[in-house]
Amino acid sequence: MRYRYEHKYLINAQTAAILRGRASGIMQPDAYADENGGYTVNNVYLDDRYDSYYAAKQLGQYSRDKYRIRHYNNDLSFIRLERKHKEGILNFKETQTITREQYAMIQKGDLSFSLAETAPLWQRLANLHRLRAMRPTVAFAYRRETLTYKPGTVRLTFDSPLFDSGERLTLPPMHSKYVKTYGSQPYSLLLEVKYAGFLPEIIQRLLNGLPLVHTEMSKYAVAREQGLLPRK
Repeated sequence: MRYRYEHKYLINAQTAAILRGRASGIMQPDAYADENGGYTVNNVYLDDRYDSYYAAKQLGQYSRDKYRIRHYNNDLSFIRLERKHKEGILNFKETQTITREQYAMIQKGDLSFSLAETAPLWQRLANLHRLRAMRPTVAFAYRRETLTYKPGTVRLTFDSPLFDSGERLTLPPMHSKYVKTYGSQPYSLLLEVKYAGFLPEIIQRLLNGLPLVHTEMSKYAVAREQGLLPRK
């Protein structure tokens, strides 16, 4: 189990352009980028009947988990269940591929099938579901552009504002109030700096002098607050 560092910053389009220019020739675009230089990240987040994971973020708990299902570019040929565990700015991911059929059941709020699964992540989720009734709470997507630097396994990701993913979820009535759309923000992009071990000096120099606004923003928390549910 390998922890990685993760720092988040709010930036505007001009800062993003400067950083891309500095990184040219040093960092490489993600191999999965489309002709526009990025890709769409589709998400469904899970929480329990007590909204424990949302509350943990709101309370600023140092150690916390997130459970989500993720696929890319609206393509359901490869879908993953993920547990993201955070210890401050350190985090690691535990992942498990899932089938379209399993994904469809989870979208309907049915996790009963997980009780029969044997993979460790499924067993963890099944126990949570048995004790605390895990279910989907929000669905959203965003555009991501990624630059990579292999030494130090560094990744810079530029994430757009969140938008309705078009997923169709069956949600409890208590969540029916979340029907608004994501509003504009003074900074148009979220920059995430991710690395293992240490941040190489050459990458640190790319960031020096830029107007980076450090943030603890959680996309899941923003989605809950702004009401990113599918439009009917």
